[in-house]
Amino acid sequence: MDGTGTLAQAFSQQTTSPLVGMQIITATGEIFNHVDGNEPMWAEEGDRAVKIKVAFAAPFQRPPHVTIGISGIDASRAQNLRFNITAEDVTREGFVLSFVTWDDTKIARASASWSAIGAAVPVSALRRGVGS
Repeated sequence: MDGTGTLAQAFSQQTTSPLVGMQIITATGEIFNHVDGNEPMWAEEGDRAVKIKVAFAAPFQRPPHVTIGISGIDASRAQNLRFNITAEDVTREGFVLSFVTWDDTKIARASASWSAIGAAVPVSALRRGVGS
């Protein structure tokens, strides 16, 4: 895809909620701001993607279920708004947030909220250094 970019970003303000045997981690953050630098999501056309590596604040025992939603979007009203947002390559330690658009859609900036829910690494294993 033309205009594909990768940005390492941790979504640093994560909330971890341990439950008995389970863990929930949530975060909200900006995916990209392409209007200020005249970057691909705003300035180009065709297939474009922004992919962000997200590292969980704490590892899971197994890859968790990840859900993602748009929390903010700023787009041109002159074109149709077309996009897809997904979690790819989910592991115990993190995932890749993928934001894709196509055709003549112009997106200046976008933000997302995500949640990861899964089995927690047992505290005893963390004390022994297992699972981290």
